[in-house]
Amino acid sequence: MQGRTWLARGAALCLLAGLLLVTAAAEEAKGNAELEGRLKAALAKSSGVWGVSVKHVERNEVAGINPDQKFQMASVFKIPVLVELYQQARAGKIALAERVEWREPEKYFGSGVLVTLDKGLQPTVRDLATLMIIVSDNAATDMLCDRLGTANITARLRTLGLQQTSVDACTRALILQALGLRGEAYKNLTLEGLQKIDWDKLGDEVKTNRQRFLEECPNCTTPAEMTLLIEKIVKGEAGDAEATKEMLLILSRQQFNQRLPRWLPYGVRSEHKTGTLTAPVWVVNDAGVINLAGGEHVIVSVFSRGTETELGAAGNKVAIANAEDRIGEIGKIVFDYYTAQKK
Repeated sequence: MQGRTWLARGAALCLLAGLLLVTAAAEEAKGNAELEGRLKAALAKSSGVWGVSVKHVERNEVAGINPDQKFQMASVFKIPVLVELYQQARAGKIALAERVEWREPEKYFGSGVLVTLDKGLQPTVRDLATLMIIVSDNAATDMLCDRLGTANITARLRTLGLQQTSVDACTRALILQALGLRGEAYKNLTLEGLQKIDWDKLGDEVKTNRQRFLEECPNCTTPAEMTLLIEKIVKGEAGDAEATKEMLLILSRQQFNQRLPRWLPYGVRSEHKTGTLTAPVWVVNDAGVINLAGGEHVIVSVFSRGTETELGAAGNKVAIANAEDRIGEIGKIVFDYYTAQKK
């Protein structure tokens, strides 16, 4: 009798395992070779290295180019910061309505508006999140990132299933590393001090540190993993329903729309975040959601980087402009493909 019981249990376990395998297979996303071919054709003559991940959420359909290759996120890392902020707010560790005094504008570099404003301003935490996303404000980002903790942000990504993505540094530290400036000597470097650096004198130190930056790849992701993170926001799985709705609202107010939404028809909503670096190689990214008719969503994550480290300002300007053109073309290809599919 006992033997029969164990046999029955074994059969039941085998059946359950089989059902799980069938379910997993049924949920596996379908590849779209036709769309993938169109994307490859668009990038055929592009310079640099490219990674693209596209997913139609409702169709569970994917297409990609180097979707599992690691790329520097640049300011796209601000999406993981946004996710962790709302998770900590839900846990009561930080209040979105809390006001934070704006101090030390001299310590921040790069994009944003806070550095142009007088000290003493008191934006809310939610205001900082909005500035971080819609104008890619580096000061606002670091005021949040430092408080949330990079280790906590990366740990959150792990719980959401992202194994190749990490947030190792906030914007100030990331920019210094990208420029090749490491160590205590640059810990308190101001913008004025940065502008006075004798780059020729630093020579080999900067070259070595920039190469190290490329090899270590801090704040990197893969196109497929960024698409996964955005999908979890769209589906309400990166926080509660109210939080993920607010994240998408902030992302929809993006002011830099010369990439993915560039050639989309007027009125098409897109929630996305751009990212750019000019050293040690150019980096031009955009990742987000293109909203289709009928309430459908297609997620597009595009990452690109140069291969030459000494292009100079003029060379970088041309390369970045060309990369933005290609990302705009990718956005239009994806939108047109799925729009035509609905007719």
